Amino acid sequence: MFEIGTDIVFIPKVKKTIDTYKSFIKKIYTEKEIEIASQIKEPYNFYATRFAAKEAIIKAFNGKYDFSEIEILKGKMGEPLPRIKNHPEYEIKLSLSYDKEYAIASCIVQKK
Repeated sequence: MFEIGTDIVFIPKVKKTIDTYKSFIKKIYTEKEIEIASQIKEPYNFYATRFAAKEAIIKAFNGKYDFSEIEILKGKMGEPLPRIKNHPEYEIKLSLSYDKEYAIASCIVQKK
């Protein structure tokens, strides 16, 4: 199996959603992701790139998983380390980027 996914989000929309709906963060992000974001002065870029990444992964799996099952942590060099909870049989390569207004993510998923 080899699948790809990509997504782009408007960072101000993510910021507005987070500021308006406090429950949004706990529905979309894991405790570890929230902990990482809490250490960042301006966490909205982090949240936006993770949102785009989760959407890209969900698209690669044709909707098989939801946001709460996907976690994207940071490696030693700051690289994204994606995983699907309770499904270690997938290898996910992920690329994230953002500028002032947009965050984008692309992924390649392969069964190990």
